[in-house]
Amino acid sequence: MSTFATENTQATPGSQAPAVSVRGLNKAYGDLEVLRGIDLTVHPGEVVCLIGPSGSGKSTLLRCLNLLEEPQSGDITVSGFDVTDPDIDVDAMRRNVGMVFQQFNLFPHLTVLENCTVSQVKVLKRSNAEAEQTAMTNLERVGLVEKAQQRPGQLSGGQQQRVAIARALSMNPDLMLFDEPTSALDPETVGDVLAIMRTLANEGMTMLVVTHEMSFARDVADRVVFMDGGVVVEEGPAREVIGSPKHERTRSFLSRVLNPTKVDTPE
Repeated sequence: MSTFATENTQATPGSQAPAVSVRGLNKAYGDLEVLRGIDLTVHPGEVVCLIGPSGSGKSTLLRCLNLLEEPQSGDITVSGFDVTDPDIDVDAMRRNVGMVFQQFNLFPHLTVLENCTVSQVKVLKRSNAEAEQTAMTNLERVGLVEKAQQRPGQLSGGQQQRVAIARALSMNPDLMLFDEPTSALDPETVGDVLAIMRTLANEGMTMLVVTHEMSFARDVADRVVFMDGGVVVEEGPAREVIGSPKHERTRSFLSRVLNPTKVDTPE
């Protein structure tokens, strides 16, 4: 179990089943413990932001949810799938989960439209016409219909990330995972990507977001989870955690992030 106390986020009796339920999750690389007894619940329609220093286990947690990383122990349920069941149909589970990475992960030899249709055709078995219609709808949502026939190398980083979001949305997921989606972008394009994510949140998309964008976390997230050293240190309503954190480690982290030029001087 985590060495820090966390609030109870279990679904209330009679409520809808959680979109994500994590209990006692542990992940290590050799002797390095990256996740230590993580408990986390995300309810349908909820936006949860994971914040914390680099190396705290945020991205590893996200990758464990769709088995891009295999945990050593613990229980994970995502969209009704028992992720830690050895007999899980991984492909079926991943159809319900969209993931947007730091580095876009687009196919460079395919056009924007083809990037958004290839998985629809191969995984969902949609016709080419249906896949293209769905892709164009989502490219319109991210403001890139006019780029449909271009290749990723012809686009800016921000545009490529917006394509990656459109690609994920084209699979009609129940849950969207964002792993620091703006970390590789220049400051001028960060806002475009965050605006799309804000729109998705307003539309009721269930989202779990690893981010260093504190203003986005404060204004858009329902809850914020602060991680450090592979454990959940503090979690709660976004404005409370970011505006008046209870734990000293959270306060120290946010002070550095929100005031990066502040220099602590010895008394």
